[in-house]
Amino acid sequence: MNEIISILRKYFNEKDIIKIGKTLEKNQRDNIINDKYFAKVGKNSDKLFFNNLVKEIKLYENNQDNVIIPKLVDSFISNEYCLIVLEKINGKTLSTQRNDYNTHLSHDKRLSIAKSVLNIKNIKLNYDLDNDYNRKEKLDKYLEKAKKFISKNTYLKITSLYGVLIKKPKKIVMAHGDLIPTNIILDKNEVKFIDWEYISYMPELYDLTYFLMFSKVNHSLDILNELNVDNEEVYIDGVILSLKEIQNWAKLYGIIDDNIVNNNIKRWRIELNNILNKL
Repeated sequence: MNEIISILRKYFNEKDIIKIGKTLEKNQRDNIINDKYFAKVGKNSDKLFFNNLVKEIKLYENNQDNVIIPKLVDSFISNEYCLIVLEKINGKTLSTQRNDYNTHLSHDKRLSIAKSVLNIKNIKLNYDLDNDYNRKEKLDKYLEKAKKFISKNTYLKITSLYGVLIKKPKKIVMAHGDLIPTNIILDKNEVKFIDWEYISYMPELYDLTYFLMFSKVNHSLDILNELNVDNEEVYIDGVILSLKEIQNWAKLYGIIDDNIVNNNIKRWRIELNNILNKL
């Protein structure tokens, strides 16, 4: 931890550094930010999480001139800790909460961001990523856990389309993996994508589907025909993502306010049925 503190002192005040040290005594990660820099520190108490942070550092190292990702300022990796120091982006995330769902973007701005999302696959990597995405495995898992929370007609519709929904993706590419509005920043006219902890190989249009479905409440896929993409691929990923969100929210019954859970499950049921009607 001494090495981490030594590096942080170059960029942050002592008060914030002490705070991050105390947080790491109990938690596996913490962030620190000021007017110039953003830092993320993680400890190796969870191997998957720690490895993801290491991959994120390497991504920044290999793409210093890529304008859609933050600029790496400093980093440190040991067997126990991992540190990323980034240049602070002077913009705002599309939303301050993961589940706002409606970013109130204009049609043209949303379309422009979607086109930037399609360029994520061109980011350079010099290391291997997980390449085991399996639509059948995902669909089976999420449908089994979500079926209690969808209608019988919806369930039958999914099973009738099963052969389509488990089709092997036409192309697997490098993906961000978590393109919720809080991970997208508008800096004047530039789009920046942050928090690359979940980078992996995914279906080519997975990131696009994620962005579209999390950035608008209703009819989230309305701009597909303007993007010159394979709509069916988006619909398939959209069904799987909707089921994933339904089962994720269902896990929160009894943990958070049931009204919040119900409203979010309802939102994803509507999204799911809208997409099924397109297939």
